[in-house]
Amino acid sequence: MTFEGTLQKIGILFGLMTISALGTVVLGFIVPGLLYPMMLFGMFGTIGMGIYLVFSRPSNPQTPVMIYAFMEGFFIGPLTLFFELSYPGIAIQAGLATLGVIGAMLTIYSLRIIRPTPTFNKIVFSLTASIMFIYFISIVFMFIPGVSIPFLHSSGPIGIGISLFIIVVASLMLISNFGMIEAGVRMGAPKQQEWWGAYGILVTVLWLYFEMLRLLSKLRDN
Repeated sequence: MTFEGTLQKIGILFGLMTISALGTVVLGFIVPGLLYPMMLFGMFGTIGMGIYLVFSRPSNPQTPVMIYAFMEGFFIGPLTLFFELSYPGIAIQAGLATLGVIGAMLTIYSLRIIRPTPTFNKIVFSLTASIMFIYFISIVFMFIPGVSIPFLHSSGPIGIGISLFIIVVASLMLISNFGMIEAGVRMGAPKQQEWWGAYGILVTVLWLYFEMLRLLSKLRDN
């Protein structure tokens, strides 16, 4: 495992995700009725593939991770378009804000201001697992009319505060991702671990971007 190899695989995964995202957006403009089904396909597809990766932990994750990245585009592309149509300019704002957070976290990590200690990672992973569980419950509630998780989607102060908290957790997850990649390189982990490192970065960055879209939309509603 090397830094160069991991960066290469990060580029491959983001490239696959971008291609599928742009493809769904173009197709959505041609056939608008496909946008929502494509987004649902991407959402449930990535959830299923994510569960498979977490519990099976394949020794060579290249193929499932690449499939995950490609399917992620089916979710993030239509989702971005929906937000952009409702709040013009929000996609660029969310993208720039996400890049800013990535740069800040990379600087903080490089300067060793925050270290991904075992205790730090346990706390961040626990918070992340709790948030993902809430997301899952929220998705289930989507199919039950009149039922939702209080404040999660609201644009009031509590809803904005929840989004800010989630963004902080996602930002700290980047520190854990950086730490795992550095540890893998330092310990001479197998080459396949580069795909796991790239996968972690992809998931965290897209999570951060998703929450930036939600936060900015809540702020616009006010």
